Amino acid sequence: MIFRKLILLFFIQISFAQVIDKNLIKDSVKSEINETEPGVILNLFSEKNNLNFSYAYGINDLKTVNFLENDSQFRIASVTKTFVAASVLRLWEEKKLDLDDPISYYIDRNIYDYLIDGGYNPEIITVRNLLNHSAGLFDHTTHPNFFKKLFENPSYKWTRESQIKACVDWGKPIGLPGQQMKYSDTGYVILGGIIEKLYGKNLDKSISELLKFNELNIRDTWFEDDRNDKRIHQYFRNGTDAYNFDKSMDYFGGGGLISTASDISKFFYLLFNNKVFKSPRTLDEMLKKYSYSTPSQMDYSLGIWEINIDDIKLYTHSGFWGTQVVYSPKYNLSISANYSKGWRGGMNAPIIKKVLKLMK
Repeated sequence: MIFRKLILLFFIQISFAQVIDKNLIKDSVKSEINETEPGVILNLFSEKNNLNFSYAYGINDLKTVNFLENDSQFRIASVTKTFVAASVLRLWEEKKLDLDDPISYYIDRNIYDYLIDGGYNPEIITVRNLLNHSAGLFDHTTHPNFFKKLFENPSYKWTRESQIKACVDWGKPIGLPGQQMKYSDTGYVILGGIIEKLYGKNLDKSISELLKFNELNIRDTWFEDDRNDKRIHQYFRNGTDAYNFDKSMDYFGGGGLISTASDISKFFYLLFNNKVFKSPRTLDEMLKKYSYSTPSQMDYSLGIWEINIDDIKLYTHSGFWGTQVVYSPKYNLSISANYSKGWRGGMNAPIIKKVLKLMK
């Protein structure tokens, strides 16, 4: 019986290895580069299958025409939300908060007052509402003023408070908490403040310690600072280089992390293989489904959502600058990609679909 199991395991590993044709994957990455897309970085990660394959192709800086590298770092934007949500759930594991408590228990008085002034009630908005985007918060990043400020003054210094105040000043409540899913960076900006307050350290230290970065050997992921010697150039669709746009534009929990394709693939893989949380039931909590009377934009749980590509179930998050990471339970595999100029044609990075087709 043991011998038969070993033989079966051997053939499973061989089968998986055969579908991961690295040359075909490289060709697929290269096929994504054209006159509108300067560069792509891809990673496939699976500890079970001894796989950590990164491949970068294309130009990094269009002015100097230097090239992307496999371990280049990039702003992962809203993929940060998965890390933030996981950190909140770690605090929940440690009984430092309850997901269904009102946020009035955890936010500073000035944030409380801003929300009251904007017509929101922090006494009925819960931590869970922030995590699954059902708080009814206007998203400050969707207002024209946000990008107007950025383009007029790329070095403008935002604060957490100024972003929350922008939510209040520029928009109105979407609806009552729990009645609809409406994606809002502002909610995660508030969550970033809650993490700092409860853990007692800045967001960078809080997340890296709560999520055990050192123990899990996640070495190239941090909130952007002066260690950015490997950070790439990332571009708006109109061609504007965002490299020198101040990090504070997207820093306080809605975004802010820089990482590598390998690190974010690894984090998603470890998350789904129960290496991040203390208890498997915490991942179950993270993946709970929610329904609303108003149809949702996406199947969003707590900092992550479920998609289906060619009948393959995947858990994912994506980010504004052209980042997406997915985890496949079927293959026990994570795939991440960063397009230097974003991608066209749908919600999902085209290279991910191409890679999945190669595995069939």
